[in-house]
Amino acid sequence: MPDYPLYIAIIGRAGVGKSTLVNSLRGLRASEERAAGVGVTETTVAPTVYLHPDDPSIRLWDTPGVGTPQFQADKYLDKIQFQRFHVFLLVTCSRFTEHDHNLASQLLREKKHVLFVRSKTDIDIRNEESDYGESADNVKETITVDIRQNLTTCGIENPVIFLVNNQKPEELDFPEMVSYIMGHATEYKAEAESQMDAAIKAAFSEEKAASSCIIL
Repeated sequence: MPDYPLYIAIIGRAGVGKSTLVNSLRGLRASEERAAGVGVTETTVAPTVYLHPDDPSIRLWDTPGVGTPQFQADKYLDKIQFQRFHVFLLVTCSRFTEHDHNLASQLLREKKHVLFVRSKTDIDIRNEESDYGESADNVKETITVDIRQNLTTCGIENPVIFLVNNQKPEELDFPEMVSYIMGHATEYKAEAESQMDAAIKAAFSEEKAASSCIIL
């Protein structure tokens, strides 16, 4: 019996590195044939699915950026049909914005699994080291505390946060992020399958109840 598919959506603002993250999770560079499109303008215009190389039952969905004219913030989650996804990687960079806050709050209300990914952390570290002489560890701690504080205002306690360099997946928290996803995949799949079974049973019960009201 094949594994139940696990749908992981990579979401966030345009330009934060969602497509690059998808490629890095698949072990690909942007120039390779099967890679997700990456560019200086918005390249993802519709949710696009890619198989994880180590487990094809894990489907990585690259999504358009929130807050663009085509995907306005108030309609974003509905437009990407968020209910079909089991886990979300909410990607941010540079600053935690209102769009990030709203997405986190909405997904919390929907009781969705959300992992928080700060991309381009290498740039932040390089800038802080150059401007203020801060160590990499201090910069990482400052960024993590800031994200936690922002998420607390959304009602999210003990968030799972990864600081990554999408271009060099061997650095920072990228290996830990991959280990976390793969380590929890079985749990996520079981939960998704259970939810689907419950939905099917509920639909069957509704259909049965409706048919009992039919007068022959």
